[in-house]
Amino acid sequence: MTNLIQTNITKLQRLTKYILMGLIVIIATRYIPDNVVKTKEIIMIGATSSISFAILDMISPAIRVAQSNQSTKPVTKSESESKPKPKVLVEAFAPLN
Repeated sequence: MTNLIQTNITKLQRLTKYILMGLIVIIATRYIPDNVVKTKEIIMIGATSSISFAILDMISPAIRVAQSNQSTKPVTKSESESKPKPKVLVEAFAPLN
C-alpha cells in the first residue's frame, strides 16, 4: 500500500514538473517576441515543449557523479604530490517508471 502511494506521488510530481515547464514556455512565448503570436500557436509550442521534456526525462538515464575518498582537511602541496588522486565514480541509473 505504501509503495503504491509513493508511486502515485512520484507520478504526480513528474506531471507537475511537465505542466510547469509547459506554462513557463507559454509565458515566455507570449511576452518575449516583438511580433504577436496567435494563442493557438502559443499553446501548441508549450504543449510540444512539455511533451518533449517528458519524453527526454523518461528515456534518458539519470547520471550521478560521486567522488570517493573525500577529505575535509586542507592538503599541502607535498601531501598532494605523494597521495594518489581520488577516483571519480560515474553511475548511470535507469529512469523511474
